[in-house]
Amino acid sequence: MNSQIQTFLKSNYGEQAIDSLQLLAQSGSSRKYYRFQNDENSLILTESENIEENKTFLYFTQHFSKVISNLPKIEKFSTDFQIYTQSDLGNQSLMNVLESDKIQAKEIYKKAIQQLVKMQVLGDENLDYSKCFSYPKFNYLLVLRDLFSFKNYFLNLSKIEFNQGKLLQDFERFSSDFEQIPHRYFVFRDFQSRNIMVLENEPYFIDYQGGMKGPVQYDLVSLLWQAKANLSNDWKSEFYEIYVKEFIDLTQKDLNGIEFQKDYDLCLLERLLQVLGTYGFRGIYEGKPHFVDSISFALQNLNEIKNLTLLENYLELKKVIEKLTEKETFQTIKQIIDERQINR
Repeated sequence: MNSQIQTFLKSNYGEQAIDSLQLLAQSGSSRKYYRFQNDENSLILTESENIEENKTFLYFTQHFSKVISNLPKIEKFSTDFQIYTQSDLGNQSLMNVLESDKIQAKEIYKKAIQQLVKMQVLGDENLDYSKCFSYPKFNYLLVLRDLFSFKNYFLNLSKIEFNQGKLLQDFERFSSDFEQIPHRYFVFRDFQSRNIMVLENEPYFIDYQGGMKGPVQYDLVSLLWQAKANLSNDWKSEFYEIYVKEFIDLTQKDLNGIEFQKDYDLCLLERLLQVLGTYGFRGIYEGKPHFVDSISFALQNLNEIKNLTLLENYLELKKVIEKLTEKETFQTIKQIIDERQINR
């Protein structure tokens, strides 16, 4: 514990807070989380040198708390914005619940989807997108970045053969098509079960500071197609219908179901490729076990969408996906990972 944290805790919570401070397991980011006691309550202290990201989180929390209550409450923050405290939402994520009690998990998923729509649609009103941490809009350039990450960190590392010129043309065409998707409100960008905490049978959202303006279907895709969650097609269909009903009720707009589904499929393809790019970098390149273990689930998802009609618009990408879903390809990837682990 550094002296800055000690000074912050002492001036805001007293000596007992310092004595009770416990460092929590670190996630994929550089942020550090601590749990401490304040009187009868447990609180979370976050320490991060990324001041702009911290400011975005604080602003988003303040803004979205006006439309939903399923967010942490910010208690205090330091004058330099490197330290802040928030309510303790416990240790149980929706993924944990899914692994232990599917009946309870299903009800939490439904509640989370209902709150998501409110966060997206109602939260979009009067939101200052200039305060977004990285990108204010989910646009052509951001999609291209995800696609190149998929190519560089998954395809290239997996030694998949493809026509680079044709694939890049598909990337450009796909990015243009994606940017034309309507129904753009706030999107979380990583709305999945590990970013939903469950406290007293209610879902609470965390890690939404990467959000921006974008197509609403993307968040729904991120939740329903999370690789390790491995939700059944029945659940996906049911949750999709719940989302659409909530969206129509909140926006009070007519919805072309066919077009909405087509745009959902565009978001689905983008998300699955983005995830593979991340798994390639964190798993194949860096060898982190969680991401290595997730690759087979991600490829299974890819196998389920390889016959999507929209892939006829991106024929080289379609060939790549078909190649990735062959059993021999996964064996090759596994061998590459094993060899890299030996040589580290």
